[in-house]
Amino acid sequence: MSEKKTILVTGASGLVGRALCPELEAKGHTVRRLARGTGAGCWDPASDYLDRSVLEAVDTVVHLAGENVAQRWTASVAREIRNSRVKGTELLVCALLEREARPDIIMASGINYYGFSEVGEQDEQSALGEGFLASVCREWEAAAGPWAVAGGRLVMLRTGIVLSAEGGALAKMLPPFRLGLGGPIGSGRQQMSWISMGDLVSVYVRAVEDSALAGPVNAVAPEPTSGAVFARELGAALKRPAILPTPAFALRLAFGEMAKEVILSDLDIRPGVLEAVGFDWAQPKIGDALRSVL
Repeated sequence: MSEKKTILVTGASGLVGRALCPELEAKGHTVRRLARGTGAGCWDPASDYLDRSVLEAVDTVVHLAGENVAQRWTASVAREIRNSRVKGTELLVCALLEREARPDIIMASGINYYGFSEVGEQDEQSALGEGFLASVCREWEAAAGPWAVAGGRLVMLRTGIVLSAEGGALAKMLPPFRLGLGGPIGSGRQQMSWISMGDLVSVYVRAVEDSALAGPVNAVAPEPTSGAVFARELGAALKRPAILPTPAFALRLAFGEMAKEVILSDLDIRPGVLEAVGFDWAQPKIGDALRSVL
């Protein structure tokens, strides 16, 4: 039986937070949800406000908050994507460093740390890549660095494409696929590193409960898939044809740099740390995962 903990969650109303918080509570943990605002139990990184009373007797902080990247990156959106992650993490870590206690920090990050273009298999030891999101991930993780230097346990979950019908990339793909108008995106040859929502929740729970996990952890399934196979399996899960390709140029025209770094990214990321600790994926294969999610 694992130790029951008091867990503070930022971004609790987001896609991952909505799935994770009930699971933590079902396991007997006490969950505090840090809301956006300037009142009791709230924080507002933009104005450097945090109700520090929420940190009392906290054993673990699960830090999920950050602006959605799946939109066109105007100058203001790009600024908010960066600031919501970097300033929010700086505020949280600075407040925690004021205290004697050293709760664990489990923070979200992204596989875009490794860039967006194919360079072969990569794991947690691989170098920082290129691109806007790589630079955001670098600054995001660096903002939490002082916590590890001060002796706190810090886990950075570099997350791949999250499969959920409730939001994220998959939810945006479903309408055309349900109409039989879906198909491979771009060339279809690009590698997609993904994880089902159920398995991602299990990774977070493992990180909360297993003190052996620390540092960067790639939160992806053990078997990446190509864009073509993903489209075929999604069509099969929906019992619809999936043969109409979406040209890369059309996506770049519609979404700009976001299309290049997110929708058309080509990353073969391996979960070396999770495999080393014997993590058991419930949906390690893309077809099973899509059928389960849908």
